[in-house]
Amino acid sequence: DPPVQVHLAEGLCAVHKPLEWTSNDVVSYIRGMLERDARNRGAKLAKRRSRSKNKVKVGHGGTLDPLATGVLVLGIGSGTKDLQHYLSGSKKYTAGVELGFETETLDMEGNVTRTAAFDHITTESVQNVIPQFTGKIMQTPPIFSAIRKNGKRLYEEARAGKTVDDIQIDAREVEVYRLEYLPEDHNGKSLPCFGLDAECGGGTYIRSLVRDIGCALDSAATMTSLERTQQGQFTLEDAILKDDWSAEAIYSAVEKCNAKLQQTTDEDDKEEAFTDA
Repeated sequence: DPPVQVHLAEGLCAVHKPLEWTSNDVVSYIRGMLERDARNRGAKLAKRRSRSKNKVKVGHGGTLDPLATGVLVLGIGSGTKDLQHYLSGSKKYTAGVELGFETETLDMEGNVTRTAAFDHITTESVQNVIPQFTGKIMQTPPIFSAIRKNGKRLYEEARAGKTVDDIQIDAREVEVYRLEYLPEDHNGKSLPCFGLDAECGGGTYIRSLVRDIGCALDSAATMTSLERTQQGQFTLEDAILKDDWSAEAIYSAVEKCNAKLQQTTDEDDKEEAFTDA
């Protein structure tokens, strides 16, 4: 008999990352689920750390912070090789913002590090500073981030008690394609709360964007929520909700994505043939 397949489908899909899960929590959970499915089908799996091809492979295409939710692109099997494109590609987000304070993590997880007056801020003043943060901009990443400096991840330094004043974090160029003011945040609250709709390139931190908008308004601001609404061709509609996670749902989503990609390739080929004719 031919050996039982480890994966029933290989490629990409998207899941909806739950609140308070890390992106790696999601990968581990899905991998465990697919391993159980493979064993139940009689597949012989190698140990996770072995170099054997006979194991379930799952990876993600770009970290979402634990307090963020939304579209997380996953690679299954050979699909893990296609994830690099998603790390650097365009992403869309909706964020909640509150004026008047800043935290060490730049979101609601950390302790408040400074407060500032915000009663001088109007809808118009927020809308007036937003254009400064579109296009190619220089941005300093948060200290609570996975960026490496001198061989250590910044969040490891931060957890060891170091602050922004102790570590020289270099500003990096990022690109914000679109930034739109929303009069209400995710809970329907208006000023000193508001929302942002953003589309940006890889490496952009929405938390840093919010911090910098607060500074530009002569105040302080913290991100109160974040949802990734799109990554590459994957939207919230494509993202499988936690309650629906199953081996069957994952493989079905991968097949659907493969069919969609095949259709796009076929259309491109037809177009090329037509152009050549």
